[in-house]
Amino acid sequence: MVTGNRKNIARRAVLCFLNQSYPNKELVILDDGQEDYSDILTEIPEGDCHYIRIEKQDGTYLGGLRNLILDKATGDYLMQWDDDDWYHPERISIQAGFMDQGYEACWLSSTLMHINTPKLRDLPFIGGLPDGVPGSIMHVNVKDIRYPNIVKGEDTVYQKDWMKRKWFKMPDEYSYLFIRCYHGSNTWGENHFYRRTRNNFKDFLIFNWYKFIVGDLKKNPKFRLPSNQQDAIDLFTADSIKLGLFDQ
Repeated sequence: MVTGNRKNIARRAVLCFLNQSYPNKELVILDDGQEDYSDILTEIPEGDCHYIRIEKQDGTYLGGLRNLILDKATGDYLMQWDDDDWYHPERISIQAGFMDQGYEACWLSSTLMHINTPKLRDLPFIGGLPDGVPGSIMHVNVKDIRYPNIVKGEDTVYQKDWMKRKWFKMPDEYSYLFIRCYHGSNTWGENHFYRRTRNNFKDFLIFNWYKFIVGDLKKNPKFRLPSNQQDAIDLFTADSIKLGLFDQ
């Protein structure tokens, strides 16, 4: 987890780590902000969390910070654990199960998406990318693949490098394992998330039909989730309310 001055929302990612069913895990946090996160880490068993605080460094961007943290992680399998997203309790277990089949990296084809704005808060949806979602990666611990030192888009370049190895893109049925969350202070803006509702020609036509002709986006099939996806949204909502991130 790379973070800085987002302790309030990072509490949810820490809770997700605590709730993981996978037993042998560590959370490595690199913090270049002014807030001290120590008080939100007290429930993590001793030895399962490595909290590293550094001064903000000119010329070291998100990709460079991710590289610093890769050098500190000790596990056989590593995964990106962003401070503002939500992870299902079975996420590590399920992805590690695919890795145990001999893959060097795996990631999700799609994730659930949640946009915390008044018009979209109650309209979570499944959003994917042709190559899969870079931020959902789990991979073996190696020294020869690193992120580019850029402000954003670093995980896409990183994913491309892993695609030169033996990798696996998990089917859409596993999108419930990860919720990408828009909260207003993300690296990417709201439209980056929102456009996943219509990022191909078919979805574009369907979206506009329900928005402009039907006049009710809630009737768009894009916003009707299978039961396991809805169960994940319910867990995410409960966690967010518990931590004061959403109104009840």
